[in-house]
Amino acid sequence: MNKKYLRHAVLAAAIGSVSQGAMAAGFYLQETSASGLGRAFAAENTIGDNASILARNPAGSALFDTYTITGGITYVDPNIDVAGDVTYFGPVALPDGSVIITDLLTVPADADDYATSAWIPNGYLAAPINDEWSWGLAMYTDFGLETDFPDSFPATLIANQTELLTVNIQPSIAYDINDTLSLGAAINFLYADAKLNTSFPTDFPLGAALAQVIGFNPEGATLLNIEGDGWDVSWTVGALWRISDNTRAGISYHAKYDPKLKGDISSDIIPPGAPFDDVSGSLTLNLPDTLELGFYHRFDSQWALALGYMWTNWDRFERLEAFVPSAGEGFNPLPLKEENFKSGSRFSIAGEYFYNDKATIRFGYAYDQGAARDGFNRNEQEEILANTGLDLPITWRTLSIPDTDRQWLTLGGTYHHTDKLSVDAGIAYLWGDDEKIQEINNLQNLFLTYYDGGTTKTEAWLFSAAINYRF
Repeated sequence: MNKKYLRHAVLAAAIGSVSQGAMAAGFYLQETSASGLGRAFAAENTIGDNASILARNPAGSALFDTYTITGGITYVDPNIDVAGDVTYFGPVALPDGSVIITDLLTVPADADDYATSAWIPNGYLAAPINDEWSWGLAMYTDFGLETDFPDSFPATLIANQTELLTVNIQPSIAYDINDTLSLGAAINFLYADAKLNTSFPTDFPLGAALAQVIGFNPEGATLLNIEGDGWDVSWTVGALWRISDNTRAGISYHAKYDPKLKGDISSDIIPPGAPFDDVSGSLTLNLPDTLELGFYHRFDSQWALALGYMWTNWDRFERLEAFVPSAGEGFNPLPLKEENFKSGSRFSIAGEYFYNDKATIRFGYAYDQGAARDGFNRNEQEEILANTGLDLPITWRTLSIPDTDRQWLTLGGTYHHTDKLSVDAGIAYLWGDDEKIQEINNLQNLFLTYYDGGTTKTEAWLFSAAINYRF
């Protein structure tokens, strides 16, 4: 068994296809509330107009003097298009008996709307205990994605289908130091579930030729299918400073997650002669910690301003390593894919207009720095193309993570049906720049798939609604 074959064909193509199904930096999800969406999530850890503040700041339960619940859902409709070419490379024997790796065929490789739409639910409860203590319970999603290329896409050996679902269950407690300062802490229980698949294209033009090497036509054959899940426990701390009746500031820190996903791996191809058939494997995802700052000021009876900042430590998402016990000690840990994400910031600003005692209107803007690095991955280029004689540029940005800086424009509002019951709604439009993507998959120097193209559209619409009730 060849280690390079396993490295670039077993899991890298599939696990590496972690994507931004909801259009936030990397694959982090901002969508924790409908009211927050209307403000582009500016000062979401500070305002506390409903119990959804608990997703951002555990000190938020201190703002409620009665049991308060919030439940909502967000519909995300992303649209990511790519256009380019795929070149297939393989060994060719020369008249003198030597063998070289050369290009065999180049075909167009375009895909439209391959980031799948999704529903993102959330639910919250904030409750006072006494004049100083309060507690809360939040259930929401931190990270998630779903991408699905057509089975006939010429680069499905590099990226095909990926689903990642996470659910965060977060009990919290808060304490009022005095009339102006509250502190909070929470324990986070994160559940992650993943389903990943890569395969040969169903319309694979070189299937018959490759069959002479591997013994069968791989058209439509599964390169890898993996399903796994796992739990992790983390923590959050936060503080709220009520500067005056009209002004407050908030700060919160969410610690990192390292969920270990365990599951089954199957393949029609790997390893040659005895492909995986639901063998056990595992992989740890090094998910980032975040720091969020918020500031909110109400100028008068009609207008208010919200400012937000979030820093996400994507630097710790450097590489992916898997453990496949049946592959032997020499492959554990098995380095799969070098991501080398970069940490980034999110800046947001929003206004609120209080039309009357019943209705509030919101509007916001945000600038979200992407996590994927610009430029070229020289390490991958040297390793993947070693001994092939090829010199092909490979970008850090991939088909599966066409991450880029994004901008948000949002609009929303709240209607108070009674003093106890209110409903929120929000809508947002997001867009990002087109980016170059050059990526390769190497099957033991027998067959190389090289994608050369880039994104031609990166945008999304988000729609959210929620209901709030104070007992």
